[in-house]
Amino acid sequence: MASAQELENMRNEATCLICLQFYMDPVSIDCGHNFCRACILQYWGTGQGSVSCPQCRLQIPQRSVRPNRFVSNMVESIRRLSLNPRLEEVGIQCEEHEEKLKLFCETDQRAICVVCAMSSDHKDHTVIPIKEAAELRKQKLQEALEILQKQLDEMSQCQREEGASQLEVKRQAERLRKNINAEFAKRHQLLTEEQRDLITKLRQQEEAILGQIENNTRHISKEITSINQRIAEIQTRLNLQNTEFLKDITSIIERSGVEIKKPTKVAVDVAEGDLIGPLQSREWKFMLKGIFAAPASVNLDPKTAHPSLILSKDRIRVRLGFRQQQVPNNLERFSHWPSVLGSEGFTSGRHYWEVGVGNNTYWIVGVAQESVPRKESFTHGPEAGVWALRLLNGLYQALTTPLTTLPLSVSPRVLGVYLDYAGGQVSLYDADHMSHFFTFTHTFTGKLFPYFSTWRDTDLTLIR
Repeated sequence: MASAQELENMRNEATCLICLQFYMDPVSIDCGHNFCRACILQYWGTGQGSVSCPQCRLQIPQRSVRPNRFVSNMVESIRRLSLNPRLEEVGIQCEEHEEKLKLFCETDQRAICVVCAMSSDHKDHTVIPIKEAAELRKQKLQEALEILQKQLDEMSQCQREEGASQLEVKRQAERLRKNINAEFAKRHQLLTEEQRDLITKLRQQEEAILGQIENNTRHISKEITSINQRIAEIQTRLNLQNTEFLKDITSIIERSGVEIKKPTKVAVDVAEGDLIGPLQSREWKFMLKGIFAAPASVNLDPKTAHPSLILSKDRIRVRLGFRQQQVPNNLERFSHWPSVLGSEGFTSGRHYWEVGVGNNTYWIVGVAQESVPRKESFTHGPEAGVWALRLLNGLYQALTTPLTTLPLSVSPRVLGVYLDYAGGQVSLYDADHMSHFFTFTHTFTGKLFPYFSTWRDTDLTLIR
């Protein structure tokens, strides 16, 4: 005879984990677990992509189900067994009193019969009908199932979102990768064309100079031949007797005194090996030092100039006057430091310009952010948005924090300013000798402008 526990175990095997009822149209999924067809399809919903098993949580790529005839037959047999009054009565009897298990002891958490409830073991315990206890616990399990289902849905949604984010990151990275490759291919093409143009100019200059040297060489050879002929003629004449010696002596003397025209010397910069002509030596020196930047056309912006600064009409020279001028007090104008900005700002690319400082004793030259303070005092340096070199009291200093003193052996007459915006660099040079002074490194985020500040008897001039 089947015991109550055995009967309960059989019922559990025939019960769907989702609806907690006997299987209706049982089906198997890829992991081997069984569910009602309607329950598992409803559990999976109508979304796309992989799904999971409610019991073991295994990810299942295909939403496929297979009818399980064996489980279906087993469920039918257990259902008939449960409906047999005699078997039902035997299957749920109390083993001690042979009474039906109609009650549930909340204290001991087990089913008991009426006799058990009246015994001393349970008389002080909380006892409720077994059906009520089952319904209460089914309700709790159903609530727990709903919470877990909600959490599962949320986690599945998070999983889908993470998957979508992963795909988006890959798409963006691929797009950026293509943009980078395209940009560098374009730059490579531009550099190749620039290289070809420079090589062509160099070859043309070389041919022109070599041609001039060849012409000079031919001319010199002719002059040497002519001089040798005159020397031979004079030596021959000097060995003659006086009578013969004096014949046509006047014309010989006149011919011997003819001025020799010297050829024009071709200028060659031997120290650097550069050819001087249409290609300026300074440009080639920059290329040799790895600085590839087209010269920037920089003008001074009168709207930013301190009232005491006097700008030339062509806006390439600035000096400090003895009194302030009557100019509009606009927001762009410097009111404390005697400073002025360039008229054009930069947010990308590489740029180079030169500033003549001559023998001046005070100046600040470099670049500044558009947000640099205009109306109040500030300490020049990267914190204020200024990357520049200063001459003060005979000391050359890079305006870092703290200041960096530069021990220069030669005072520069022309400063070169090189800005590599994307590379985050501002470098300053002695433009005449192409010696490097200092390089600032920073990550630029705003527009940068050429920056100039000067004092008494000091002129700053943009070199064209």
